[in-house]
Amino acid sequence: MAGYVLHHYNIIDKSRVDELGPLSLAIAEKFGAQVIVASPAKVLKGKTAYSSLVIYQLDSFERALEFYHSPEMVEFSKFRDQIIDGFAMVLPGHSETAEVVKSGYFKEAPVKG
Repeated sequence: MAGYVLHHYNIIDKSRVDELGPLSLAIAEKFGAQVIVASPAKVLKGKTAYSSLVIYQLDSFERALEFYHSPEMVEFSKFRDQIIDGFAMVLPGHSETAEVVKSGYFKEAPVKG
């Protein structure tokens, strides 16, 4: 089982972007999250306004939600939003997808923040 938090973004303050890694990794470590992607992204088909991607992998979908909504990440996001602009998503791993869909999670209104 796994859950993922994905950030798709543009860097708006290149002079400060290197500050994000150490801060986010400390929070990720606390939650057992692994950074599996942190890279510029190249679109192969379609269009996107965003050029970079970070994906955290956690033990479960529930743990991914806990990580994203944790007080540490909420506080970090205030700082991060000064440096990057984009969006975040939470995704269940393949083995959890059917369960999460059946729960109605994806029919709920999007969570803000």
